[in-house]
Amino acid sequence: MEHKLNPEAKRLLFRLLQKEFPLTKRPFLAIAKRVGLKEVELISLLKDWEREGRLRQISAIFNPEYFGHRSSLFALKVNEKKLSLAIDRINSHPGVSHNYLRNHEYNLWFTLVVPEGKDLLEEAKALCQEFTENGLLFLPILKKYKISVVFGVEQEGGEDFQSRRTFNFTKDDVRMVKVLQEPLPLVKKPFLVKAEELNCKIEDIFAWLKKMKRVGALRRFGALFKHQRLGYKHNVMVVWQVEEKRVDEVAKSLSKIPEITHCYLRKSYPEFPYNLYTMCHFKEENFQEKIKAWAHTLGVKNYLSLETLKELKKVRLKLFYDRDFSY
Repeated sequence: MEHKLNPEAKRLLFRLLQKEFPLTKRPFLAIAKRVGLKEVELISLLKDWEREGRLRQISAIFNPEYFGHRSSLFALKVNEKKLSLAIDRINSHPGVSHNYLRNHEYNLWFTLVVPEGKDLLEEAKALCQEFTENGLLFLPILKKYKISVVFGVEQEGGEDFQSRRTFNFTKDDVRMVKVLQEPLPLVKKPFLVKAEELNCKIEDIFAWLKKMKRVGALRRFGALFKHQRLGYKHNVMVVWQVEEKRVDEVAKSLSKIPEITHCYLRKSYPEFPYNLYTMCHFKEENFQEKIKAWAHTLGVKNYLSLETLKELKKVRLKLFYDRDFSY
């Protein structure tokens, strides 16, 4: 069905799926009408994309901190002899959503989330206790400037999440999170399936999602795509050393660049003095020239371009995961 979509309709489809997913009983019908397809054609197309690995899932994407969770990026130096064991151990933790092998002496970069009642740094130390003799960097976010993994459409500037905080969530909220963070089935009435699982009305789901959006606990409801399958072959984390008085200025400029999907201020260390982190996705082979041009324009002399050598784990961050991890 993809051949039926002209470039403009395809851009609209990506936008609707990722940023404007309709909270209606038949969302795929509403989207199909907008892009000139039949409902059955759109569902078939999405199933093809899912089978090909382009579409990861359509689901609710929550802000972990609003539900008492803490998360952080960690970087680990692991020698070649222990690398395979370290990867297996880190990947097996239910709170690890992302793990990458990168071209630096700090070669493993992973994101860990822990629920309320667990100490994030202690959990990471216990997880990596056999591999930390060369160093473990704890890199919590100090400020968020942009977090928007939206591909195939023009993006606006960054979003500010500084007002986010935990609210008094209930057991019913937890049930909703656990069900709605899982993939939406690709059927005509997908929310009916979720409502049956939750033993509630579809309207209850929509009302709850709108409430979570209003209080800041829901980032968005929409599709997640695998960037490599959309032609973004190069995943690069660029870390910048920016003097404190210029951080906001530089971060806001970087956040306007389409290739940059994430921009954070993180904790820095004397042995790793970089404080501004950007995730970049490129289709072109000359991406290093682009990064160099950004640095020149912004007047930032000290930066590192850390290429992803291998994506070791990338799953939707799960909140309220049930099982404890055994060390």
